[in-house]
Amino acid sequence: MDSSVRLPYYATDVPFPLPTEAEIENAPNISPEYGGRRVVQVGCHYVVKFGKGVNLVEGENMLFVREMTKVPVPRVYALYSNPQTCKNYIVMEHIAGETLAKLWASLTCAEKESIVAKLRGYYKELRQLPSPGYYGSIGKRCFLDEIFWTRHEEVTINGPFTTEAALNEAMARKYTYDSRPRYRADFYRQCLPHIFCGHKPMFTHGDCQRKNIMIRSDPRRTTASNRALEIVILDWEKSGWYPSYWEYCLAVCALRWDDDWGLWIEKMLDPFIAEVSWLQMLRLELWS
Repeated sequence: MDSSVRLPYYATDVPFPLPTEAEIENAPNISPEYGGRRVVQVGCHYVVKFGKGVNLVEGENMLFVREMTKVPVPRVYALYSNPQTCKNYIVMEHIAGETLAKLWASLTCAEKESIVAKLRGYYKELRQLPSPGYYGSIGKRCFLDEIFWTRHEEVTINGPFTTEAALNEAMARKYTYDSRPRYRADFYRQCLPHIFCGHKPMFTHGDCQRKNIMIRSDPRRTTASNRALEIVILDWEKSGWYPSYWEYCLAVCALRWDDDWGLWIEKMLDPFIAEVSWLQMLRLELWS
């Protein structure tokens, strides 16, 4: 089942009165500001992502995942826009803890095994959601991954797409849209159908990096000899119905190879070895 949320959205079971826009504007950033987006913490209950560059689809994705799966995501309390300022607001639960990126070096091998096994179960659950039969954001809307971005609406590049072939063509079109050589785009048109074929749309987080995985201790199950760890997955902005190879490939594309994290990805996500090389080449060329 695939759906979008009627906006504005306000949860009925908030733990504390929702913050005002003035309180949000004056709250401290908890991550670097970028691309018309701020992420702030308001009091001890709320984190708010807001700005002209924020898309409310991210909040819709979290509501969808929370309703349809047991994958741990922050609770969403409000989704709304201010037409005067053109800013969008996602008010969500504040998740205490540390990112997996910060904790990774301090974890024991057994703790890494436990976390990765849990993550594998969560990603598997996402991939088992019934496909709506298209490639795109929920509600049959355009993708929000940068590879499909254009300055103005271009449905043949932005999506949604009914076939994998149309998605492949979109990536080739993006190459010439960015004023790159036509012959290189034609080369991709020749090759991509041989590599990117037979991949069904699966619900995909789209940014599997340790910075987007929060870890917190569970005091109810922690003992003197065993630290029980809970996981919450953040940053659902780019999520949607992507080809089955997408999650693994983007996780590999994001690697910096400064530690052993890359060696654990195959334990968490089914590998797509041939596809990752081609997608990484495409992304590097489109961003260079």
